[in-house]
Amino acid sequence: MELPEGIVLLDSLGDLQADNISPILVCGSHCGDDGTLALKVKNCHVKAVFLNNAGIGKNQAGISGLHHYQAEGIMACAVDHYSAEIGVARDTWECGIISHTNLNAEEAGIKMGDTVMEAVAKIIHLFNISSSAQIRMDLVSLVDEKKDVHGKADPKKQVQTLVDGVSITVTDSITFLNENNAGDIVVCGSHGGVSAGHYAQKHRVKAVFFNDAGIGKNGAGIKSLESLSKAGILACTVDCMSAEIFNGQDILDSGIITVCNQLAESRNIKMAMTVKEAIKYIA
Repeated sequence: MELPEGIVLLDSLGDLQADNISPILVCGSHCGDDGTLALKVKNCHVKAVFLNNAGIGKNQAGISGLHHYQAEGIMACAVDHYSAEIGVARDTWECGIISHTNLNAEEAGIKMGDTVMEAVAKIIHLFNISSSAQIRMDLVSLVDEKKDVHGKADPKKQVQTLVDGVSITVTDSITFLNENNAGDIVVCGSHGGVSAGHYAQKHRVKAVFFNDAGIGKNGAGIKSLESLSKAGILACTVDCMSAEIFNGQDILDSGIITVCNQLAESRNIKMAMTVKEAIKYIA
C-alpha cells in the first residue's frame, strides 16, 4: 500500500531526525511523555502524531503525552493497543483505531473510533505538503550548523544507582542509551516490543527491564524478549498497571514482572517478582 505524501512511518520516536519534512508522523512508540518527546517532535517539524496507548496503564501514563503535544501545538492521537502492534508503525497506519485524542486533534474533526487512515484523511489538507530536495537540504544545513556550534548533542537522561550493591542504569527510554552502556543492567520506561529490543541489542546491554505496555495485539508489548534471549540478553517486562511507561524510576521502584525470557528464567527470575528482587539474581 502506497503511503500518501507528507506522512512518515517510524517504529520508534528514537528514529525521528531533525531533517524530517513530513508534517504527519505515524509512529509505533507509546504516547507516554513528560514533555521531552513532544519538544523533540516539534523540533523535527511534525504537526500531527499518531502513537500507541500502551495499555494506558498506571496513572494513564500510556497517554500522558497528549497534553504535552497539545502544549507544543501538535495534534496527537493514541491508538488502541489491541488494534495495532506497539513498535510497528506500518501496523499503526494500516490497522490502528483511535482511542484518545488531544484537543487540537479533536477540533480538527478526529474522533475516537476513527482509523488512523480516516483521521489522516481529515487533516492532511491542513498542511502544505512539500518534498522538495531544497527544503531537505536547508534543514540538513541547519542541523550541521548546530553541530558545529554546540558540538555533540546533550547526553540523554540516565541515572546510575545501586540495588543491593549491583550497579543499575535507569532511564525513561531505551533510545536514550549510547555506546557507553554496553554491559549495563538497564531498567527503562520503554515498551518491550521489537523496536525497543533492537536498541537493547545495538547497545549490547547485559540485561533489561521494560514495561509490557498492556502486552496488546499479537503480544507486541513483549515481543522482543525471545530475540533478546537468543542474543544473550536477559530481559523481563513489568505490568503496565504496576509502573508507569516512560518512567524508568517507577519501573525500578514499583514494577512487578509479568514475562521473563529464557535467560531470566534460567536465573530463577519469576513472574510476580519485583524488579528489585529480580536484580539480585542477575549479578
